[in-house]
Amino acid sequence: MRFLLSNLPLELGQEDRPIDQVLAQVLGGSPGDYQAPILERRSLDARHKCSIRFLVSLSFATVRTLSGLPLPPGVRMEPAPADTSFEVAAVTRKPRVVVVGSGPAGTFCALRLLDYGIEPILLERGPDMAERVRKVDALWDVGVLDPQANAQFGEGGAGTFSDGKLTTRIGHPAIRLVLETFVRFGADPRILYLAKPHVGTDVIRRCSVRIRKEAQQRGAIFRFKAKFTDFEEEHGQVVAIILESGETIPCEALVLAPGHSARDTFEMLQRHGVAMRQKAFAMGVRVEHPRELIDRAQYGPSFGHPSLAPADYKLVCNLPDNRAAYSFCMCPGGQVIQCASEPGGIVVNGMSNAKRDSGFSNSGLVAKVNTSDFSSEDLLAGMHLQRHWEQVCFRAVGETYGAPAMSVQDFLKAKASGQIPRTSFRPFAVATDLATCLPPFVLTQLRAALPAFDRKLQGFASREAILLAIESRTSSPIQLLRHEDGQSVSHAGLYPCGEGAGFAGGITSAAVDGIRVAEWIASKAGAPAFEPCQKRIKSGDVATDY
Repeated sequence: MRFLLSNLPLELGQEDRPIDQVLAQVLGGSPGDYQAPILERRSLDARHKCSIRFLVSLSFATVRTLSGLPLPPGVRMEPAPADTSFEVAAVTRKPRVVVVGSGPAGTFCALRLLDYGIEPILLERGPDMAERVRKVDALWDVGVLDPQANAQFGEGGAGTFSDGKLTTRIGHPAIRLVLETFVRFGADPRILYLAKPHVGTDVIRRCSVRIRKEAQQRGAIFRFKAKFTDFEEEHGQVVAIILESGETIPCEALVLAPGHSARDTFEMLQRHGVAMRQKAFAMGVRVEHPRELIDRAQYGPSFGHPSLAPADYKLVCNLPDNRAAYSFCMCPGGQVIQCASEPGGIVVNGMSNAKRDSGFSNSGLVAKVNTSDFSSEDLLAGMHLQRHWEQVCFRAVGETYGAPAMSVQDFLKAKASGQIPRTSFRPFAVATDLATCLPPFVLTQLRAALPAFDRKLQGFASREAILLAIESRTSSPIQLLRHEDGQSVSHAGLYPCGEGAGFAGGITSAAVDGIRVAEWIASKAGAPAFEPCQKRIKSGDVATDY
């Protein structure tokens, strides 16, 4: 029989011991009594700075009698759940499917369609990875923006220039499929058991290219620099899409996974009357510290232990009037990057490589933006709010692609000294009074939250901490409405998908949503319902990974 032993504590330095030896020590017997042991999960328990440890879950098979066996406090043992198989049979009828967007939602949708023998056409407005990286480097090195090739658009989607974290708060069987796919294409196998799996922007770029090449070999067609600008419909049914070049591509199903920054696409959908609604999001700044400061604050006496990775944190401050400020998409050992995608606007974000060895740690520091803050019934009012403040920041730094920056201490004093701490940001940071670069209600929330964060994490508001504006693309400002079968409530054959459509909030949840959409399309084409992937996401239809 196979068992799962969970919540087992291991001291620092003991986490890589052979699993069978650990089981024998805890459960008795000899290591040979435990067959096919697997490390299922490992997390770091740093709640008590003087006794930081790992907590692990182990599965194994044994013929030993384990009932009634005393276990350490907090440790649980139960029958191991059965593994889920994601293999399916090919459909007999193959609809013509077009997928818009090569981010995780679009890519994993395409991969799952291929499992059913459906060969999709995948369209991406930006270039392939090699050209995209060159264009992004040009923005970071000399401040030249290409609106179609940047940290938002191009092969791999926005997640390609991010921390590459695969942490998610959703609960869904397809998460395992996503992780196993990344490992198959080059990610570190440890992401299968780490509680906070992280790939790194350098590795996820390679994974994206390898995934695309295999998908092409299996029959998918990838077209780059193919911008979707319109679609044709007959009696409320999407029948074809139109590219910027004027080319028309007939389709039976259109998967729309454009990402949260495809603003011209949102405007086109609004003109067509595609059903959507305003959606709340968050807005704020990036906060950056020397990595050592964060590591010392989080690890205390254990700082410097070789078993400890660069430290992360998660901070939340609930405020009056249904307000909240919180850290978002924390990047240990990462860098702050310029993520603009529209001329005349500034957008910052964070990313890190697999080794997380930059010497800095950063996080979004954002405040809740309610739909009531949009001050308009326009369905795209949230998008217009984002764009307005991005343009304000652009003007604040002399109409360049630098970033407005201010020390945390100056920000709290509401007095700009003109001096800013060191930062990893490229191309350059400009000392600026951030009171002029943020909506007043966001400014108020951040100033209220920072002292609370400093009490929770010593040094958070120290003289070495810097804020850079503006973090405005935390999630999509709209949600496209869809039926239980995945189709738009207003346009049959249109399948809203992923983060841009308002159904995900990061790489993993977007990939899972792409898989779910593929299952809906396959079911409509006659495939039996694949129940594991059709399971509802526990946290609801709008998922946030961070």
